[in-house]
Amino acid sequence: MVRLYQLMAQKYQSAPRGEARREAILRATLDVIAAHGTDGVTHRAVAAAAGVPLSATTYWFSSRDELLEETLRYAARAEVERFERLVLELATQELDVFEWAAALAAALAGELDAHRTRHLALYELALEAARRPALRPEAQQVRETHLRLAEMGARAAGSDDPAADAPIIVATVSGLMFEQLAAPRPAFEPEVLRPALERLFERLVAGARQPA
Repeated sequence: MVRLYQLMAQKYQSAPRGEARREAILRATLDVIAAHGTDGVTHRAVAAAAGVPLSATTYWFSSRDELLEETLRYAARAEVERFERLVLELATQELDVFEWAAALAAALAGELDAHRTRHLALYELALEAARRPALRPEAQQVRETHLRLAEMGARAAGSDDPAADAPIIVATVSGLMFEQLAAPRPAFEPEVLRPALERLFERLVAGARQPA
C-alpha cells in the first residue's frame, strides 16, 4: 500500500500545473470521448486519462456538464484556428481545379490522421449542440469556417456561385471524413478523398460553363 501511494505521488508530481493542467484535462477528455463517447466522460475517467488527481478536474470544472461543454468548445476553437490558417495559406496560391482538390484533400486527410480525437469530438459537438443550446455558437462557428474554405475552393475552381456550392462541398467532405473515422481506409487521401473532390469541382465548373 505504501508503494502504491509513492507511485501515485510520483505521477501527480510530474503532472502539469496551472493552465497547463487545465489544457491537459481538456485533451484527456477528448481522448475519453474518442474511446467511449460523451457518455464516458466522468471526472474520475478524465483524471485517470490525464494523470492528475480527481480533485484537479473538480477544481477546474465543477460539474460533468461543464467539463464536457468546455472540452467541445476547446475542440471547436482548435478546428476554427486550423482552418483559418489553411484558408490564409491556400488563398495566396494560384491553383487549378486538380491542384486545389489535391491541396485540400492532403490538408484534410492530414488533419484526420493527426487529430483523430478532435474530429471525433467535433461530430459529438454537432450532436450535443442539437440538445444543448449553449453549444450552438461554437458549432455554428465551426460550420462557418468550413464554408469559408469551401467557398474559396469553389471560386478557385471556377464556380459561378461559390456561396451556393460551398454547402455541397462541406456536406461531401463531412460525409467522407465521417466514414473514414468510422471505418478507416489505408489509402483514403489518394483513392477516396482527392478523386471525390476532383470530380465534384469538375462538375461545379462544368455547370458554370454550360450556356444559359
